[in-house]
Amino acid sequence: MSSSGKEKLIVHAVGSDWPWRVLDRSGRVVAQGQCTPDQPDWPMDRPLTVLIDATACIGLKLDLPEMSAARLDKALRWAAEEHLAGSAEDQHVVAGPRDHDGRLCCVVIDHSTMSALHERFAGMALEVMTPDALCLPWEGGRVDLTAAGDRVLARWGEWEFGSFEPELVEDMLFSVLDEQVRRVWHGQDLPEHLDAQRFEQLSAGGIDGLLDRATQPPVNLLAGSWTPSSAHTARAHWRWAGGLAAAVLVLALGFMAIENHQLKRQSEQLETAIDERFSEIFPGLSAVGRHQALAERELTRLRFGESAGLLDLLNRAAPVIDGQSGLLLDGLQYRGGELELSVRAPEGSDLEQFEQRLRALDLNAEVRSISMQDDEASGRVRIVGGGG
Repeated sequence: MSSSGKEKLIVHAVGSDWPWRVLDRSGRVVAQGQCTPDQPDWPMDRPLTVLIDATACIGLKLDLPEMSAARLDKALRWAAEEHLAGSAEDQHVVAGPRDHDGRLCCVVIDHSTMSALHERFAGMALEVMTPDALCLPWEGGRVDLTAAGDRVLARWGEWEFGSFEPELVEDMLFSVLDEQVRRVWHGQDLPEHLDAQRFEQLSAGGIDGLLDRATQPPVNLLAGSWTPSSAHTARAHWRWAGGLAAAVLVLALGFMAIENHQLKRQSEQLETAIDERFSEIFPGLSAVGRHQALAERELTRLRFGESAGLLDLLNRAAPVIDGQSGLLLDGLQYRGGELELSVRAPEGSDLEQFEQRLRALDLNAEVRSISMQDDEASGRVRIVGGGG
């Protein structure tokens, strides 16, 4: 047999004989029996769900807005009091789901009845307590019924349910319902007080007809002071898990802050390096975050502005270079309106003569350096537009 952590025990605590079933995780019955209330013979280590007599319960729908659990717990009894014959102080009111109109579905049970039921199952792994008739299936336009001991359980609405003596079902239930409503009986033996010709019959009845919804009941009466210890433990585990998750989040945010700080420092260092390199390429310009725009501007200026100055100087110097025999041009550089030629000639005097001829063309020319190598003179000649 499966371990208790994987199975559920369901007991129908109605009448003098209580049927019980043990279900596995898939909802299959793996053990069953029937015993008297004073001599339970079911497995005591299974989580226990008890189906109680619906006669002890009242189903209500209350017009209460959404609110916190603490406020709702206080508001429930007073909202239910106008529907009750006795004082709300003596009643245990438990909230269930909301219906399609937003009304809050509730179950009311007397405190003394609840206490007696709770004491009867003391020492057992009691997890859920719910009205038996509320575990009948239901759909619009029909009434579902089944036998529970010497009584008949009935559910005729989403939150309308009850328990009746068989001979009173017709007078107390069907006399107030639409004649066209479908009547569905769960089980084999239909009570003689009911007209078999007016009923549809399904095979699973009694506790077996309640098992599907008993595993996930719409309401659990074990709330408030009767909340099982396992629920407190589960909430403590969730609080612990929530605290751990919060700690992990704080650590993650801390690491992100450190990483962000490191990235910011790297970004600042990279930006400084870009500024320095930009200043080398474009002397006298301060970028301050506008590197791309200024670089594009300077390149455009060089392409369409200074190129004209370069072409002008080359056109004026070219005839002198061509007209002086033995003069060879090795390279040139142009920056800031200044043309620098790297030239070679047989003698140093040839370079000086080249300078004089350029000056004669109203160019500001200057030989900056002359060196002799392999019987040949080489030097750099600076040329700027305008006379010298």
